[in-house]
Amino acid sequence: MLHGLTIRSARVAFVLVAALMLPPGFACCAKQKEESKQKAAERTEPVSNVTIENYRKAPDVELKALDGSSERLSVYAGDIVVLTFLATWNKECVAQVAELNKLQAKLQRYRFAVLGVFTDKSSKTVQDFIAKNPASFTVYYDGEGIARAFGGVRTIPTTFFLLRDRNIYAKEAGFRRVGRLEKFTLEINAQRL
Repeated sequence: MLHGLTIRSARVAFVLVAALMLPPGFACCAKQKEESKQKAAERTEPVSNVTIENYRKAPDVELKALDGSSERLSVYAGDIVVLTFLATWNKECVAQVAELNKLQAKLQRYRFAVLGVFTDKSSKTVQDFIAKNPASFTVYYDGEGIARAFGGVRTIPTTFFLLRDRNIYAKEAGFRRVGRLEKFTLEINAQRL
């Protein structure tokens, strides 16, 4: 009888010890799963291009100014160019113009140009828009053909970041705050591309 009690006591003790050990074991597994999820998320983030050979040359398009004059994109060679496609009918473009104004003010000490290219065909429509939403950067209009030359844009606004030699560094579709826009410009400047 004493022998049977000892075996039962040993089994109970084993079960209790095992029960006490389970929660830390489960916590460890949960922590490992969370770490692997974080590592997977890190892997899915875009990686910046590191070599200039990866970049595609921006087309030397003709840009139409609101005053009726025109110039080629190549006049900005040597500058970092932030080129944003906009449209007067798009509500996000009002906010995007304000963010581009902030970018223009923040980065005046660098050699760069902020360009707004409206897809609208009428200079009068763009002038009316700019009268209500002043732009401190250079504005062009009739940009549908220019957008096609850049490979097309599905979202308005869409911003292209051009290196000093007119190669395309990055493309950002949709509204972007000044911090995001400045990030790309400062990356280019830091890498001296």
